[in-house]
Amino acid sequence: MRYGTTIGKKFYEDGTIKHYPGCTVVADVTPECPAYEVMLGLRQILIDAGFEKDMILLPTDSYHMTVIRGLNDYVREDAFWPEKLPKDTPMTKVDDYVSAAVASVPALGKIRMKFKNTFATDGCLMIRLVPEDDAQEKILRDYRDQVATAIGLFLPRHATYNFHISLAYVRVIPEGEDRVRYEKMLADMEAYMANRPVFEITPPYMAYYDDMLAFHPHRIPRD
Repeated sequence: MRYGTTIGKKFYEDGTIKHYPGCTVVADVTPECPAYEVMLGLRQILIDAGFEKDMILLPTDSYHMTVIRGLNDYVREDAFWPEKLPKDTPMTKVDDYVSAAVASVPALGKIRMKFKNTFATDGCLMIRLVPEDDAQEKILRDYRDQVATAIGLFLPRHATYNFHISLAYVRVIPEGEDRVRYEKMLADMEAYMANRPVFEITPPYMAYYDDMLAFHPHRIPRD
């Protein structure tokens, strides 16, 4: 048995969450959004396929699209940390820094997206999204560039970033017969989301988290 790549970093082996504090910019998929029902359907496909214990399902009230990643307390490496911010900066000050940078960029309105396909790694099962059209794509990419410039950090693969909604983290990597069933499940998911209409998600906002299961639109206490 092989554990997923986030086990030991974001989760324990039994699937319980680990402390993993950071901040980011997200747009929510709320129950009023047509995509929410699609996400519930994809979640049920995973459960019906028998992978509920091997995966760590994201809570349905935390479905969101990450617009641009911020900073994480446990990833203070050159490629993931702005040069002008000391690496020993306490998280409260990190929150100050990133929130001020994000606030300096003109806010966006609602974002129009559509489903594309599944994107499965040894760490996470994601549902890939694409903007409605070239105009929406430019708005999103320009916004990401402006926020990255304000933070002083262009993350690896910034220009080719894939927009997505995380459905579940991998606790145990499917192998053998389980892998065959897993691939069948992914195909079923893609068939289920095919030709879904364009949907709107909330305007991007600064979010704060202590772990991967809850994202908050307001400041939270830091240790």
